[in-house]
Amino acid sequence: MSLAPDLNRHAKLDARLRDALRADERISHALAYGSFTQGTADGFSDLEYWLYLAPDADFDVCGWLETLTPVLHFVVNEFGTPTAILSGLLRVELHAVPNTRLAGLEDWGNEHLFPERMLVKDPDGRLRAALQKLAAKAPPHPDTQATLDRLLNWMAFGLNVLARGERIRAHGLLWWIQGGLLPLASVESGHTEYLLNPARLAERRLSADTLRRYAAITGSVDDLEAAYSEAVGWTLELAASLGLKVNPELAQDLRERARVGA
Repeated sequence: MSLAPDLNRHAKLDARLRDALRADERISHALAYGSFTQGTADGFSDLEYWLYLAPDADFDVCGWLETLTPVLHFVVNEFGTPTAILSGLLRVELHAVPNTRLAGLEDWGNEHLFPERMLVKDPDGRLRAALQKLAAKAPPHPDTQATLDRLLNWMAFGLNVLARGERIRAHGLLWWIQGGLLPLASVESGHTEYLLNPARLAERRLSADTLRRYAAITGSVDDLEAAYSEAVGWTLELAASLGLKVNPELAQDLRERARVGA
């Protein structure tokens, strides 16, 4: 795998981390994941790993990493992932879990999965077998109806709090609405390479019109009425284009509420 020149630091640290993971007897299996293993990384990308620990292993993630590189900040994020920030804002994620969770790999998504690049430590072949089995699975078919159903819920929620006058709350709820519209727009335009993270490389993959419409639903606190109106219109257009079901009375209620606020 060839690397861009600005990935030299990533490559050196990755090699150091892999060597340390292999040498640590507390770690029975380890893998890397993310853009660095997919060949899409750049100088702003993270380094990400899963460490599978032997039973009863005493393992301090931050202390372990600090023996290899200076750590400026360390936190267990909202999703339970130990995350370190190094100089230059380089982020390193290190999931450290019991090796009894190896079986959980079968529930991973398999977009852009490259087992040979991901394998770090696998003395008994269990990790390789699990990754190869996962990679061989057919990509999941996007459940666009479920995505739309969740989107309609967030939209009704956002429109209601906006009508109540809770503008900051309504602005925060736009994040969920944007997160529902982006995968539907990606499916509608045929760009389904990153459905697990549809914002990934969106500027390179999606059409200028799709990006323009997305920008129209990202308004400031002062522009919420216009943003919600655009979101309602785009959602119902995408539902029709994709042949998805929307209760007609609900669609009318959404249009009316958005129209009143506009």
